[in-house]
Amino acid sequence: MIQRQNDALRCYQVGHVRAELRALTVSDDREGMLEGTPYLHRRFRLMGIEKAMAATPYLYVHDLDQLRADVEGRVEEWLPREAVHARLTSPWTPEGIAEPGHTALSIMWFQTAAQDPFARLATIARPLDWSSLAGFIPFEE
Repeated sequence: MIQRQNDALRCYQVGHVRAELRALTVSDDREGMLEGTPYLHRRFRLMGIEKAMAATPYLYVHDLDQLRADVEGRVEEWLPREAVHARLTSPWTPEGIAEPGHTALSIMWFQTAAQDPFARLATIARPLDWSSLAGFIPFEE
């Protein structure tokens, strides 16, 4: 659920663009897992992420290269338990697009329960390049 401040959406700086948080979900990444090892968990998680990236345009997964390296190196340490997904939008549109619409970007990361997902989102989003990661979404009539 999005927390509102003064009845407005939370805004985050993403590179040169100011974006509004539309959704943020935190889930237990090991829910339903009956047994396994940290390596298998990472491997299955990576397969799920790659499938989600193929199906979900404009999805950025924080530390994806590190996760791939951990799977390759057969790291036997558990990922942080919480999987977090945030969806941001901005009225910014790329040059040359005349039709009405907005841009959107989804961001995913793993964190511990002690971490504040809103503060973590700000840290992850700030250095990203919105114009290369976000996608244009035309308004529906």
